[in-house]
Parts: sequence; structure tokens; C-alpha cells
Amino acid sequence: MRIGFIGTGAITTALVTGLCTTKQTVNSIWISPRNREKSKLLQKKFSQVTIAMSNQEIIDNTDVIVLAFLPKDRILILKSLKIRDDQVIVNLLGGTKNSQVSELVNKRCTITRAVPLPCAAVHIGPIVVYPDNEKAAEIFKVLGSVISVDNEGQLEHLSVITALMAPYFEMLGHITDWATQAGINQKTAADYIGLMHEALSVLAQKSPTGDLHQLADESMTPGGLNELARKIINQSGGYHYLKPALQAVTNRIMEKGLSEIE
Repeated sequence: MRIGFIGTGAITTALVTGLCTTKQTVNSIWISPRNREKSKLLQKKFSQVTIAMSNQEIIDNTDVIVLAFLPKDRILILKSLKIRDDQVIVNLLGGTKNSQVSELVNKRCTITRAVPLPCAAVHIGPIVVYPDNEKAAEIFKVLGSVISVDNEGQLEHLSVITALMAPYFEMLGHITDWATQAGINQKTAADYIGLMHEALSVLAQKSPTGDLHQLADESMTPGGLNELARKIINQSGGYHYLKPALQAVTNRIMEKGLSEIE
């Protein structure tokens, strides 16, 4: 398969890195020269990567085209491109519906929308797609776990949750700070905390009903340490801040759209 990336930011770097470090054969990857520093780094690191002279050169030499630039630039970038009927466009543009892309390109080509994460570089994490597409699935299945949804609205709501990456790491950072203040080496603490939360995330993923509140209840014994910790957190404001944060992100996407990953 020949894959092209228009836009060479953080998410393109992650996806190219992931694709070039799997056993799956990628015949060639074409990337745009817009971010010259990142483009040269990828070309130097991976033999499959070629830096195109223009976006049209990417189109002319690929089967799948990944759109990974700033959404506000879509008209400027897409309106002059000549895309073939048999090509597949993967739309990564935050806050940009497939119909908005279709209006600017060859309407006979296939367009699918996806929300990958930076952890695709190490072949883990969810990748939401809509609609299902065989070629897109072939790319993403080696980069993480593909989650298909029934409509674009569901994809957009799940994409909002990606804004919790920084708050999540911040939470783990505060736990690590407490551990280091107790005399534990920072790397040792980070390893333990990361592995513990990885294991808990596996339990969440394997929940037969998806009721994570039930998992929380089952993790506690009456009068036990988990019950005490949850009680103190709830008394300090609890987790009610999460929904306002997610709503604020939703409002911003609706108003302005997002870059690849902010």
C-alpha cells in the first residue's frame, strides 16, 4: 500500500513512526514538506518515507491520502488538488465532517474519518473510525485498536475525550510527586503508577457491561483504604469537574475546530 500524508505535525509523526515499525509491508509513504524539520527527520529515520515537492505529488503517488493539517486551511489546500476516483481519503481534521471534505474534492472518491492518538507510534490505543473502510482499517489495525461507530456524531463525542490526555498525565504526575516525597525514586514511582493504571484500564476494557462505576464499587471493601481515598476525593470536589471540562472542549470544537492534536 502507498500512503500519503498532507500535513506533517505530531499525529503524522506518530502514525508514520507506527507504520514503519511494524511487520506490515508499507510500500511507500509520501509526506508533505510543510514542516521541513519533522519531514526530514522522518525521511532520515525510515527508508519508506519520501518528502514530496507538493501536495499534488503526494496525491499522484499514493492510494490512501491522510489529511492531517490545520482544519482552517482545508479550502486553501484541498480545492486545487486532483484526486482519483479509486483513492481513499482519511480525514483527521478536527471538527471537520466528511461532507465538508467531500465538497472540496472529487466526490466519487471514498472518505473516512478517524481519530488516532499519539500512542499509535507504539502500536497501542483506540482509533475511532467512521464509516468503516477496508483500506483505512488495514492501516489502523497495526497501530492500535480500531473502534467503529454508527455515525459521525458519535465519533465527534469520542474525540472530545482525547482532551483528557494532559489532565490524566497531570494526575499521574501528582501521584508520582507524593511518592517521591516519601523517598521513592521518581522513575520507580512512575513505572509502578503507569503499570498500575495500565492494568486498571485493561479491567475497564474487559468489563462485560461497560459500567465502570460498578468496577469502582467492587474495588472497595467497607471501611477499607479505597473507600477512604474515594471519600476524601469526593469531599474535595470529586470528579464533577470532568463533565464541564469535556463540555468546554465540545463547545470549542463546534465553534472553531481543532488542529491535529492540541
